[in-house]
Amino acid sequence: MLLWTIQHKAAYDIFLETGRLIANEKYLSFDGGLRCYYEWIAEQMKKRIGMPPDDVIYPVWAWYQWEGVRKRPDMRIHRYGGKKGTPVVLLTIDIPDNMVLLSDFDMWHVVLNDGYLPLYDKDDIEDPSEDEKLKSWENVFCIDEVTDCWYVPKTTQATFWELKKEWFLKAEHFVLAG
Repeated sequence: MLLWTIQHKAAYDIFLETGRLIANEKYLSFDGGLRCYYEWIAEQMKKRIGMPPDDVIYPVWAWYQWEGVRKRPDMRIHRYGGKKGTPVVLLTIDIPDNMVLLSDFDMWHVVLNDGYLPLYDKDDIEDPSEDEKLKSWENVFCIDEVTDCWYVPKTTQATFWELKKEWFLKAEHFVLAG
């Protein structure tokens, strides 16, 4: 599966040195208590694509589709968190399909905001229980079978446990404009 991941140059340097890239917890964005959502998606990955390597806790994130089109993110307009002047690298990678979990980027933000995520009006519940809310989050993975729900255009993110050097295709270097 062809994907694009944006990484800090320091992470890319480690990848070049070791031949492997994994998520380093100290660089993850856990501001405002987001850790539980990363843990939720990690649990979903275990159920859907299998267990991580022993030294991996959190996934690596990438892009599968940007604004409804299978294309690499345009780094001139793509908003990537970080300080102005930070060097980043856009990696083009090709990972076996069975090692990737795809999810909808816009719906992911409902999860991050601890919201209830119905796909259709008929599924909406005024005051969902915690179990109903957590079950609704699985709708974030409904990227192919849903075409007429509330989100448009569709941007699809990908998560995977690790990037191996044999899956690496290309690196493009950028400096964040801010």
